[in-house]
Amino acid sequence: MRKMAHTGFILRISIVFLIIMQGVFSSCDHRFNTTKNICGIWAIHEDSSYMERSVVPDLVGNLLYIYKKGVLLPANEYSITGEDNMSIEERQKKRQELNVLSEKESEGTWDVIGSTPDSVIFIAPNHPLSGRYKVHIFQEDFHEYMILSNDSTYLFCYRAGY
Repeated sequence: MRKMAHTGFILRISIVFLIIMQGVFSSCDHRFNTTKNICGIWAIHEDSSYMERSVVPDLVGNLLYIYKKGVLLPANEYSITGEDNMSIEERQKKRQELNVLSEKESEGTWDVIGSTPDSVIFIAPNHPLSGRYKVHIFQEDFHEYMILSNDSTYLFCYRAGY
């Protein structure tokens, strides 16, 4: 009789332990799945996307490179003020400086910040796409799509580089 009571107690403890472990693993697994699904090269479909800003940025290209350790956002093109009064050498030097600045601002990091709904944050100081986004990834036929949205931005992306 005592042996059955002891066995029942061990069984109950084991079940409780398994339920707790399943909860821990499922929360970790969700973060892993979001990270796994978002990584890659995504092209922004410009006709289906919008940004509500006081000054709409002029992005060069439409590719998002999201990899495990960071993100490379589309470069922001800066116009050269007073270009008409500059020599060719001055314009070239200024253009190089702005290109280096633009590339530096496009590089950043990202992280999963929520799971209901999936949310990510892109951290790239001074870049117009830096911020928090709700993520929705879905597949239609043989194409994979991702929607990144927040209160002022809606980016409709498709997986590029297959």
